[in-house]
Amino acid sequence: MGMNRWNESPPILKRKFLLTLLAGIGAVIVSLIFFIAAGDRILLMLGGILLVFCVFRSVSIWRLISNDNYETAEGVCTGITSPPFRRYRRIHLLDENGSEFTVLLDRSARLTIGTPYRFYFQKNARPLMGNAYLDASLSTNAFLGYEEIQTADSGSPEQEEK
Repeated sequence: MGMNRWNESPPILKRKFLLTLLAGIGAVIVSLIFFIAAGDRILLMLGGILLVFCVFRSVSIWRLISNDNYETAEGVCTGITSPPFRRYRRIHLLDENGSEFTVLLDRSARLTIGTPYRFYFQKNARPLMGNAYLDASLSTNAFLGYEEIQTADSGSPEQEEK
Protein backbone atom coordinates (compact mmCIF):
# COMPACT_ATOMS: atom_id res chain seq x y z
CA MET A 1 0.00 0.00 0.00
CA GLY A 2 1.44 3.31 -1.01
CA MET A 3 1.55 6.44 1.07
CA ASN A 4 -1.18 7.95 -1.12
CA ARG A 5 -3.58 5.16 -0.17
CA TRP A 6 -2.80 5.67 3.53
CA ASN A 7 -3.32 9.43 3.26
CA GLU A 8 -6.63 8.99 1.42
CA SER A 9 -8.04 6.42 3.85
CA PRO A 10 -10.64 7.52 6.42
CA PRO A 11 -9.23 8.81 9.72
CA ILE A 12 -11.43 6.39 11.67
CA LEU A 13 -9.79 3.36 10.02
CA LYS A 14 -6.30 4.78 10.47
CA ARG A 15 -7.04 5.41 14.15
CA LYS A 16 -8.40 1.88 14.58
CA PHE A 17 -5.24 0.44 13.01
CA LEU A 18 -2.89 2.51 15.18
CA LEU A 19 -4.80 1.98 18.44
CA THR A 20 -4.94 -1.78 17.90
CA LEU A 21 -1.21 -1.90 17.27
CA LEU A 22 -0.42 0.38 20.22
CA ALA A 23 -2.61 -1.71 22.54
CA GLY A 24 -0.50 -4.78 21.80
CA ILE A 25 2.76 -2.90 22.23
CA GLY A 26 1.51 -1.38 25.49
CA ALA A 27 0.52 -4.80 26.81
CA VAL A 28 4.01 -6.15 26.14
CA ILE A 29 5.68 -3.15 27.77
CA VAL A 30 3.54 -3.42 30.91
CA SER A 31 4.06 -7.19 31.14
CA LEU A 32 7.82 -6.70 30.62
CA ILE A 33 7.91 -4.19 33.48
CA PHE A 34 6.10 -6.64 35.75
CA PHE A 35 8.46 -9.40 34.65
CA ILE A 36 11.50 -7.29 35.52
CA ALA A 37 10.02 -6.12 38.84
CA ALA A 38 8.40 -9.33 40.05
CA GLY A 39 9.63 -12.09 37.75
CA ASP A 40 6.09 -12.90 36.58
CA ARG A 41 6.60 -15.11 33.51
CA ILE A 42 2.91 -15.87 33.05
CA LEU A 43 2.04 -12.19 32.67
CA LEU A 44 4.93 -11.81 30.23
CA MET A 45 3.60 -14.68 28.11
CA LEU A 46 0.06 -13.28 28.21
CA GLY A 47 1.37 -9.88 27.10
CA GLY A 48 3.22 -11.56 24.23
CA ILE A 49 0.11 -13.47 23.18
CA LEU A 50 -1.92 -10.27 23.30
CA LEU A 51 0.71 -8.56 21.12
CA VAL A 52 0.48 -11.36 18.55
CA PHE A 53 -3.32 -11.08 18.39
CA CYS A 54 -3.15 -7.28 18.11
CA VAL A 55 -0.60 -7.53 15.30
CA PHE A 56 -2.83 -10.01 13.44
CA ARG A 57 -5.83 -7.68 13.86
CA SER A 58 -3.76 -4.69 12.74
CA VAL A 59 -2.61 -6.57 9.65
CA SER A 60 -6.22 -7.40 8.81
CA ILE A 61 -7.19 -3.73 9.20
CA TRP A 62 -4.19 -2.76 7.04
CA ARG A 63 -5.33 -5.15 4.30
CA LEU A 64 -8.87 -3.84 4.61
CA ILE A 65 -7.65 -0.27 4.06
CA SER A 66 -5.21 -1.14 1.27
CA ASN A 67 -7.77 -3.20 -0.67
CA ASP A 68 -10.67 -0.79 -0.11
CA ASN A 69 -12.52 -3.70 1.43
CA TYR A 70 -14.89 -1.54 3.44
CA GLU A 71 -18.18 0.14 2.70
CA THR A 72 -19.85 3.17 4.15
CA ALA A 73 -23.40 4.00 5.06
CA GLU A 74 -24.39 7.62 5.57
CA GLY A 75 -27.53 9.08 7.02
CA VAL A 76 -29.14 11.42 9.48
CA CYS A 77 -30.04 9.85 12.82
CA THR A 78 -33.83 9.93 13.14
CA GLY A 79 -34.27 7.79 16.22
CA ILE A 80 -32.58 5.57 18.77
CA THR A 81 -34.32 2.63 20.42
CA SER A 82 -32.91 0.39 23.10
CA PRO A 83 -34.56 -3.04 23.27
CA PRO A 84 -34.81 -4.19 26.90
CA PHE A 85 -32.18 -6.65 28.12
CA ARG A 86 -30.04 -6.21 24.99
CA ARG A 87 -26.48 -4.94 24.71
CA TYR A 88 -27.16 -2.97 21.57
CA ARG A 89 -29.25 -0.05 20.38
CA ARG A 90 -31.11 0.32 17.11
CA ILE A 91 -30.04 3.47 15.32
CA HIS A 92 -32.61 4.60 12.75
CA LEU A 93 -31.10 6.58 9.89
CA LEU A 94 -32.46 8.41 6.88
CA ASP A 95 -30.18 8.56 3.82
CA GLU A 96 -30.06 11.35 1.23
CA ASN A 97 -32.60 9.51 -0.98
CA GLY A 98 -35.16 9.43 1.83
CA SER A 99 -34.78 5.69 2.51
CA GLU A 100 -34.73 4.63 6.14
CA PHE A 101 -32.34 1.96 7.40
CA THR A 102 -31.31 0.65 10.80
CA VAL A 103 -27.86 0.00 12.25
CA LEU A 104 -27.30 -2.02 15.42
CA LEU A 105 -24.62 -0.52 17.67
CA ASP A 106 -23.34 -1.08 21.16
CA ARG A 107 -25.08 0.85 23.94
CA SER A 108 -21.91 2.89 24.50
CA ALA A 109 -22.17 4.58 21.07
CA ARG A 110 -22.97 8.28 21.53
CA LEU A 111 -25.21 9.51 18.75
CA THR A 112 -27.51 12.52 18.58
CA ILE A 113 -30.86 12.60 16.82
CA GLY A 114 -30.82 14.96 13.84
CA THR A 115 -27.06 14.66 13.24
CA PRO A 116 -25.59 13.13 10.05
CA TYR A 117 -23.19 10.19 10.49
CA ARG A 118 -21.02 7.96 8.33
CA PHE A 119 -20.65 4.31 9.35
CA TYR A 120 -17.86 2.02 8.16
CA PHE A 121 -18.39 -1.72 7.68
CA GLN A 122 -16.21 -4.50 6.37
CA LYS A 123 -17.52 -5.72 3.00
CA ASN A 124 -19.19 -9.13 2.83
CA ALA A 125 -18.62 -9.91 6.51
CA ARG A 126 -22.13 -9.58 7.91
CA PRO A 127 -23.98 -12.87 8.07
CA LEU A 128 -27.69 -12.29 8.61
CA MET A 129 -29.52 -14.99 10.55
CA GLY A 130 -32.95 -13.36 10.75
CA ASN A 131 -32.78 -13.08 14.53
CA ALA A 132 -32.07 -9.52 15.72
CA TYR A 133 -29.97 -10.68 18.68
CA LEU A 134 -27.86 -13.07 16.59
CA ASP A 135 -27.47 -10.49 13.82
CA ALA A 136 -26.21 -7.95 16.36
CA SER A 137 -23.78 -10.45 17.89
CA LEU A 138 -22.42 -11.72 14.58
CA SER A 139 -22.00 -8.31 12.95
CA THR A 140 -19.72 -6.82 15.61
CA ASN A 141 -16.58 -7.73 13.66
CA ALA A 142 -18.00 -6.16 10.49
CA PHE A 143 -18.53 -2.78 12.17
CA LEU A 144 -15.37 -0.68 11.99
CA GLY A 145 -16.45 2.67 13.36
CA TYR A 146 -18.46 5.81 12.75
CA GLU A 147 -17.93 9.53 12.47
CA GLU A 148 -20.07 12.60 12.49
CA ILE A 149 -20.34 14.19 9.06
CA GLN A 150 -19.52 17.86 9.21
CA THR A 151 -21.78 20.16 7.24
CA ALA A 152 -20.81 23.61 6.00
CA ASP A 153 -22.74 25.34 8.79
CA SER A 154 -21.33 23.26 11.67
CA GLY A 155 -18.33 24.15 13.81
CA SER A 156 -15.23 22.17 14.55
CA PRO A 157 -14.93 18.56 13.34
CA GLU A 158 -15.84 16.10 16.04
CA GLN A 159 -15.18 12.47 15.20
CA GLU A 160 -16.04 9.48 17.28
CA GLU A 161 -15.18 5.81 17.03
CA LYS A 162 -16.71 2.87 18.70
